[in-house]
Amino acid sequence: QNDAKPRRRKGMNFRKRSNAPLPTPDQSRRQSDLVQAAWRHFREAAPTIAFLNTPNEALDGQPLYLAIESDEGLAGVEQLLQQLTRNA
Repeated sequence: QNDAKPRRRKGMNFRKRSNAPLPTPDQSRRQSDLVQAAWRHFREAAPTIAFLNTPNEALDGQPLYLAIESDEGLAGVEQLLQQLTRNA
C-alpha cells in the first residue's frame, strides 16, 4: 500500500496567481465585441493589437480599456472603427 501523497512536479506553474478581480460577464462581452470589430477592420493581428492597446487622441484613452469599462465606451470605439473604415 502506498500512502504517499503525489509529488508536485516543479515548473508546472505556468502563471503566477493574480489578486486582480476577474472581469464581469458584461466586461467580457464588451471586450469580445471590440476585438471582433477591430479584427474585421484591420484583418491582421499586429494592427489590431496595436489599435486596441495604444492610447487614441480621438477617444481620449486606450480603446480596449474604454470599451471594457462601459457600453458607452464600446460604442465610441466602434464608432471610431466605422469612421476609419469609411475613410479607408
